[in-house]
Amino acid sequence: MMDISKEELNYILDLYQTDGPTQLTPQHTLTLQSDIPLGIAQLLNQAKLTLLAEVAHYQLWFPLELKINKMGVLTPYLSAPEVIDTQGVKRCWRWDNLEIQNRDFKIQSISSTGLFLKPLSKKQLKTTRQQLKFILPNNQKITIEIEPVRISKQGIAAKITQIHHGREQLRAYLFEAHKRKHANLYEHV
Repeated sequence: MMDISKEELNYILDLYQTDGPTQLTPQHTLTLQSDIPLGIAQLLNQAKLTLLAEVAHYQLWFPLELKINKMGVLTPYLSAPEVIDTQGVKRCWRWDNLEIQNRDFKIQSISSTGLFLKPLSKKQLKTTRQQLKFILPNNQKITIEIEPVRISKQGIAAKITQIHHGREQLRAYLFEAHKRKHANLYEHV
């Protein structure tokens, strides 16, 4: 064991001495805020955020919602992403390996922005906007409004102008179909 001299001990003690007071004076207060300020909380609750992930030549745009509970804890929620094919022209990924049918049409391919329909009768060849209801293979009900953009012998190509019911369910279905078709892209390395 080694002995230290009084000078060395005083030197070490001086290193840890402070010139200021060791206690808070009455005019100093400490505050701790455990919740998010109201202005920021309102801003975060109304924010429309998106998280981008890139997988091969696809972009996955995940809607991100921030919710603040009664305790002031901020919790992020991710929804099913919009799958964008960036090869060539950026466009929503289309799933065409399906057999969805309602009483008027057979849906041969679908994306979150458009679809290709085969009418089950000649009278269904409308060139005006119309509402379309159908059930996805996973039993989710979808109600959309479509506007035909091209009519041919093969069928009707239409853009989806509004999704009245089932926006999240359609995105989730398309994302699951993309994961099944491109399972190799989603494997862990």
